[in-house]
Amino acid sequence: MARVLVAYGTKNGGTTPIAEKIGETLSGRGHEVDVLEAGKARPGGYDALVVGSAIYAGMWRRPVKRLMGRVLRTAPDTPLWLFHSGPLGDTADEPQPFPKWLASLEEHLDVRDRATFGGVLDEHATGFIARKMVQSGKGGDARDWEAIAAWAGEIADALEG
Repeated sequence: MARVLVAYGTKNGGTTPIAEKIGETLSGRGHEVDVLEAGKARPGGYDALVVGSAIYAGMWRRPVKRLMGRVLRTAPDTPLWLFHSGPLGDTADEPQPFPKWLASLEEHLDVRDRATFGGVLDEHATGFIARKMVQSGKGGDARDWEAIAAWAGEIADALEG
């Protein structure tokens, strides 16, 4: 059994259930899991880290960027899985590029895998662009719960292997 931190950043709340699903899957496999917003997460003392963010215009949420700096300083050798969520429509299932700033950190971290998950944008969305997308019919929920659980299962397999 591993102690795992699942930390995430969200703007409109759609990434929270993704992180919770990952945590639920890992817990179901017997791991001790903390699911926390990135601003409340401290990476030290865990056997593995799963860090994710909503992605808007190719950018991650600021609290996640700060958390990644803490990971680099305090837990660079901890196995790390990264994900982001946000694509909608025809691109929801396609891997999206990870932010360039993250690539410069990755050479100093033990990144095991990366995943892109579809996002959600509904009538509760905040921000001008998000509201306009919903108003123009480009919103929706593209989260694939089976794919999310499968990816979390792969993490559990790696921790148990």
